[in-house]
Amino acid sequence: MEFKPKQELIKTLNYGHDFFNLDASETERLKNRVEKWHGLVRIFVHPMYEKWRGNEEQYANDPKEVKLVQIEQVLAKLLAMPKEKTPPIIIMEEAVYVSKLQGWLKENLAGLSQGGVYFVKTIPNSPTPQLEGENNREVWDKLIKALDDCGVKKILMGGMRLEVSSYKHDWTLKNPYVSRCVGIALSYLSKDKAGKFEVELSGLTDPGSERIRYNSLKQKS
Repeated sequence: MEFKPKQELIKTLNYGHDFFNLDASETERLKNRVEKWHGLVRIFVHPMYEKWRGNEEQYANDPKEVKLVQIEQVLAKLLAMPKEKTPPIIIMEEAVYVSKLQGWLKENLAGLSQGGVYFVKTIPNSPTPQLEGENNREVWDKLIKALDDCGVKKILMGGMRLEVSSYKHDWTLKNPYVSRCVGIALSYLSKDKAGKFEVELSGLTDPGSERIRYNSLKQKS
């Protein structure tokens, strides 16, 4: 068994790393892992938005909201998998709920959560990162640069919530219209909208019907 210095052991026991406050060694580990996955990362946007607001009892027993339960369960399983079997996972979480997220990671029923999960703090009720900037574009550009510096080329994105339409335009003026948490993140990060990366919406996106609509409209355009 490889001996780990005490400081390294302490870091391993942390539940999640602040993506914008990584030390040099953790940054290097992330870059190496991204490289091994040929530039792919998973990003979850507010995956437990309703859970943190105390709505779990209502949606857990609602057949129409089964996706919310599925997102949490599958995310837990992904986090319990060995790092070599899943790309790096970045969770975009409202800053006020980061402590709840870390508690959830610690108590993951699927098994020991990876020490290598990363989180991006966002402002309340929005996927916009909690960073200084003159406007949203400047703030998102900082995230784009940080991802690019890590070698990210493709994002498999999921989370809550998504709205898609063919009858109106979002701020990018590129079809299809996307909105709400997942949609806004996609609009800033996807090269098909205003971003730099290839973005694919995963099956862990709520609502699933909006994901299907997005893929269909994207193909038509």
